[in-house]
Amino acid sequence: MSSFGLNPALSAPSSEPTNLAALLKARQQNKTAEAEKPTTAPKKASVVSRRAAPATNGSTGKRSQSKDSTTRSAKGGSTYSGIINRYASTYGVPSALAHAVVRHESNFQPNVRGKAGEIGLMQIKLSTARGLGYTGSAKGLYEPSTNIQFGMKYLAMAQKLGGGSTCGTILKYNAGHGATRMNPTSAKYCSSVKAYMRAL
Repeated sequence: MSSFGLNPALSAPSSEPTNLAALLKARQQNKTAEAEKPTTAPKKASVVSRRAAPATNGSTGKRSQSKDSTTRSAKGGSTYSGIINRYASTYGVPSALAHAVVRHESNFQPNVRGKAGEIGLMQIKLSTARGLGYTGSAKGLYEPSTNIQFGMKYLAMAQKLGGGSTCGTILKYNAGHGATRMNPTSAKYCSSVKAYMRAL
C-alpha cells in the first residue's frame, strides 16, 4: 500500500482529539462559572444586611420609644394630677408614691385592662373594689375619678399593712394585702416606683 492511501484514515481520528479537547475545555469553563456563583450570593446577602441595619438600630429605637413613653407619662400625670393628689390626701398616701404607682400600673392611661381583669389607671380588680365598698359595674371603674378613689383606698391600706415602707407598700399593693414575702416582680416594681419618685 502506498502511504498516500493511509492519509485519510490517519486524518479522520486526528479531529476527534481536537473535538474532545474543545468539549473538555467547555465543560471546564462551565464548572468554573458554577463555582463562581456561590461567591456572588453572600455579596447580595451582605447588601441586604446593611440595608436592614438601620431598622434594627437598638439605640435609636429605644431612645424614641423612651421619649414617647416619657411624653405620655408627663401628659397623663398632669391630666390626672389633681384627682391623684385629692385622693392621696384623703387616704394619707404621699403624693409622689401615688403618682409613681399610677404611672407604673397604667402609664396614666385610663382605658388599660390587665390580663387578670385589672382595670384602669390603678389597675384595680372589680372584686377588690367591691370589697372596698364599690357598688358599680366593671365599666364604671374606667372612670378616672372612681378608679383612683378605690385604687388609692387600697394603696393606703397596703401602706399601713406594709409598715409604711415603700417596698412593703408595693408588695401589699401588687401581690395582695396578705403577701408577706418579697417576690421578683414586686421587687422590680418597687425599684421602678423609687426611681420615678426620685425623678419628681
